[in-house]
Amino acid sequence: MIINLQREAKPAWSEVPRELKHALERILGGTIADAAVAWGGYGPSATFILRTSDERKFFCKGTHPGFTDLGKTAFLNELSYYSSIPELAEFGPAFRGVAQHAEWHLLVLDYVERTIEVPPWTDETFRGAIKMLARFHSGMPASARRVLPIAEEQTDFMALYKAEGGWKSIASEDQRAEFLALFNDNAAAARSWVHHDVRSDNLLFREADQPLLIDFPYLAYGPTLMDVAFFLPSVAGEGGALPADGLRRYEQMSYFRFEARDVAVTVATVAGFFAARAGQRDLPDLPRLRWVQKLQLFPSLTWLSELLKIQPPPAPKPF
Repeated sequence: MIINLQREAKPAWSEVPRELKHALERILGGTIADAAVAWGGYGPSATFILRTSDERKFFCKGTHPGFTDLGKTAFLNELSYYSSIPELAEFGPAFRGVAQHAEWHLLVLDYVERTIEVPPWTDETFRGAIKMLARFHSGMPASARRVLPIAEEQTDFMALYKAEGGWKSIASEDQRAEFLALFNDNAAAARSWVHHDVRSDNLLFREADQPLLIDFPYLAYGPTLMDVAFFLPSVAGEGGALPADGLRRYEQMSYFRFEARDVAVTVATVAGFFAARAGQRDLPDLPRLRWVQKLQLFPSLTWLSELLKIQPPPAPKPF
């Protein structure tokens, strides 16, 4: 795997308005003694690690002037979930509040030190991630079901669940009907809250076998298989375990076995999602987006060829 060292454009702490800094201090209950940009992930949101004068640390992130409309919508979605579903703290850092001033909106979370860097993946960190994902899917509180949008109806993923913008083969009427039946019928797949963006950059490893999950703007109620099928190719792309091995582990830990046909259809959908995007031009605000999509595309194509017992894809060009 080739590491892409480009960085997204993020605002410096010096650009944060004084009024917003005071509002953050009221949330923290103390003076901010130090603040540094937090690097990681693939978006241009404002992200800071804050240290108070009494040596407590917090993480804050959010919108800033010039931030995209899509990013603002994602932030507001995530803020609403943190505000209405306190049980998210069982799987990730606890939410402490939100500060707002003009076009700036920063939510505050407890800071969790990433003591283990992933990648590289080890057997222990991979097992920990699969265990966390299975626990997350089985741990949805009843209140979340009333708050969360249905994944198939969520604007950000409507095209994905309707099989639009992916493989043209799924566009035929008969195959589209089969695909929609898979996800509109509760009996067709296990359903719970779904993260929609599980990758190494959204996992915090304090200990190898107990990662925390972060970033919930696309949280929805939907088929858990979609979460699994999006996550596993990213691990393989980063030099970790093969998707088939990860699926077996997830099934063992979740005590749920997916039908082979359901897996094939979902992996085909995931591969189509990345195939339709990975070759597009780079986006100025997201310089590593196409790179990470390629990272997930090629393992998903290989996984799909194994499931369908067809010729594997050709070797990819370096990227």
